[in-house]
Amino acid sequence: MSVGAAAEQMSVGEFPFAVELPHIRRLAKILPGPLPLAVNCVRVAASVRPNKFVITGGDDMPITMPRSAFQVVYPDCTVMIDSGLDQETHDSFSTPDKREPYFPAEFTKLQKALNAARMIVLTHFHADHVAGVTQAENFDELAAKTFITVATAQCLLNTPHKPHLRMSAEQINKFNIFDYGDCYPIAPGMVLIKAPGHSADHQMVYIALQSGREILHSVDVGWVLENIAQIKGKAAPWVKEDVPAVMGQLRWLNRILREETNVTLLVTHDDALLTKLTKSGTVGGELNL
Repeated sequence: MSVGAAAEQMSVGEFPFAVELPHIRRLAKILPGPLPLAVNCVRVAASVRPNKFVITGGDDMPITMPRSAFQVVYPDCTVMIDSGLDQETHDSFSTPDKREPYFPAEFTKLQKALNAARMIVLTHFHADHVAGVTQAENFDELAAKTFITVATAQCLLNTPHKPHLRMSAEQINKFNIFDYGDCYPIAPGMVLIKAPGHSADHQMVYIALQSGREILHSVDVGWVLENIAQIKGKAAPWVKEDVPAVMGQLRWLNRILREETNVTLLVTHDDALLTKLTKSGTVGGELNL
């Protein structure tokens, strides 16, 4: 991995991302209560794509991209970040003769974790982040503790990622819907960061742990850490992003990667990164159930 690209000047048309990390850190201390103890990850499915679609200038080497969700563990409860997706929704992204990997046992664990969580936060409306809630048999129960932004509500209502994921106004109103400026402290030590670009409603998540370690979940700004390290965007022709906004966010994340040694970056779809972080114990590989 190379981070030398960070020395380059901002490209023409790139929109700077102006949120300051010290401000995020201050917000993480606002809400009363103990800080979280750990962050766990579950991978419920995977998509295999040529690297040339994952990062600009990539080759034809196949890259396994997990579809994952994260669990923030507090002394007395858990908070889920995103909800994975059911097998029907996962299969809707492939053809019957070329099904991509799905892990039913892991999704069962995720369902138990969603049921047990005190709060669920959905970062954006894409299927692999929301369908674990929206398609659940106990949707009403899960929605009552699920927080989505106004922008996410609008996307689920008007521009669903898949036709079968379109929601009615009655269903949308079962969620806890809110809006905020640049950042929002959603739980002790946990701050949402508004980062539209990958999607109109996209958010990142900052987590300050009791140990003093910090985790910054970049969600889908890049699909793999190398997008951040090289400040190179995705190259998949089907992805419709606000490219100037995403490039500005990649540059911001690159600076954190280079300069903030106490901050661990998470990337939803980076299999190698998640494996490395679970092996080191930085991120737990099993959910608390």
